[in-house]
Amino acid sequence: MIKRMSLISASVALGCIVTVAPVLTSIYIADEDAELREQEDLQQFAAKAVMRTELVTYQAFAAIADMEARPGGLCSPVQIAQFAHVIFNYRYVQDAGAYGGGEYLCSPLSGDVRAQHLTMPPPDWRSKDGYQLWYRQKNPVSDERQDIQIGRNGKYVSIDPQSYVDLIDPAQRPIAAINVETNTILALSSGADGDDMLSAWKLAGHVNNEQWHYAVARSASRPLGVVVKSPRSSLVGHWLGLLVMWLSIGVVVGGVLGWIAFRQISRQLSFPATLEWAIVRKKIDVFFQPIVRLTSGECVGVEALVRWNLNGRNISPEIFVAVAEQNGLIQPLTDLVLDKTLDDLSTLLRSRPSFYVSINVSSEDLRTRRFLNVLTARLRETGIRPAQIRIEATERSFMDADATRQTIAAFRDAGHPVYIDDFGTGYSSLSYLQTFTIDVLKIDKSFIDTIGQDAASSIVAPHIIAMAHELGVEIVAEGVERDVQVEYLVERGVQYGQGWLFAKAMRVDELVLWLNERRTVLQPIHL
Repeated sequence: MIKRMSLISASVALGCIVTVAPVLTSIYIADEDAELREQEDLQQFAAKAVMRTELVTYQAFAAIADMEARPGGLCSPVQIAQFAHVIFNYRYVQDAGAYGGGEYLCSPLSGDVRAQHLTMPPPDWRSKDGYQLWYRQKNPVSDERQDIQIGRNGKYVSIDPQSYVDLIDPAQRPIAAINVETNTILALSSGADGDDMLSAWKLAGHVNNEQWHYAVARSASRPLGVVVKSPRSSLVGHWLGLLVMWLSIGVVVGGVLGWIAFRQISRQLSFPATLEWAIVRKKIDVFFQPIVRLTSGECVGVEALVRWNLNGRNISPEIFVAVAEQNGLIQPLTDLVLDKTLDDLSTLLRSRPSFYVSINVSSEDLRTRRFLNVLTARLRETGIRPAQIRIEATERSFMDADATRQTIAAFRDAGHPVYIDDFGTGYSSLSYLQTFTIDVLKIDKSFIDTIGQDAASSIVAPHIIAMAHELGVEIVAEGVERDVQVEYLVERGVQYGQGWLFAKAMRVDELVLWLNERRTVLQPIHL
């Protein structure tokens, strides 16, 4: 009897262990995964924050350059009026004026104060290109207000420090903007502790803190950096309570969880298999969205977009392309898109030598010449010019810089122009892009949507346009849906647009009908 009871007890104990151990292991793994995701999300937020500091500083420099370019006698009514014009035109500029001999001279807010001899302290920092910076300078017209003042050649602008850290963030995570040469805090968001954030910066974000995650980011073009932090969330903080709970639930919950896990694993395994089946049997479709010249409305080319209808349900490309990348299917998927594109558009491309189609290429195919070799072989003896097949790559594809740079150069040497797609979502800086030779930037739809709106992200589109002009590359604006966006883009020298204002993505027969209706060619197109 005792032996039997011992055997039953051992079986019950073993059953509990077998039931509880996977649960606790899952909790631990989930906690670690949550920690990693939180840190990655915080790092992306830091990248956004440092881009904001670049934009504010870029605007301050542009305002000073504008003031220097305007004629007028020192502190004359004409010059003060010009300074007021600068304040009105530049969103983050709170005041603009002249200084000299260690004194404020005049501004639209204070007027001509030369007779008052309002002194300016020595600058807190000087840049190598001649700018002077005062970190917390009292404004001449206010004893309470402290601004960041930036000056050069006798002209200065005042910037509200909060402009550097004023990001739309529902989580209200603390932010600090820092001058990385002097390790001095320029601005703090609400709830941020200066000593804590500066210490985290000096440790490059590697802070051993059980309550907070930290992340840092540094500008590639200016001596600016940011520190951000967010609260940690832990699944195992009350592990003893979780253990008791799972022991009480026992085998029943273990069986339910096992059944759910089996269903989830089966679903995950079957979806890649279904996608592979669709690729092999060419069940993936290719649609084409027109790209037009904004000044004339002429359709100059199209982008090939992959589509998949599974059992009457449209699967989002964001889902199945990600699955393809994770399961080694992205290269055959790209090859299928190329084959279908050439099958559909060969006649059109041969009849219009200036017309082109752009194809999205994965980061995997930007590290080697595999796809270039496939593309070269497919085009041989087709009569299609290499320049009519253009390569689109996202900013994420540029992470392996050395290999990507060589492959991009090989595409361009073979005659295929290279585009950066969804530009702005990866937060690339001008100095980073200058290391690559590309032909076109495509501005992401999220930034085009903010045109004409009073949103924090609305300042990104003009910044990207200015970067593209500095690089000497052409620009395609994605997601154009309103005439006011076209007017805005044309005024700023953006050459091309793509979006529902012009046409949705369509099959080749619809595309040909659409082109003929717009009379973009002399003779109708027949495929």
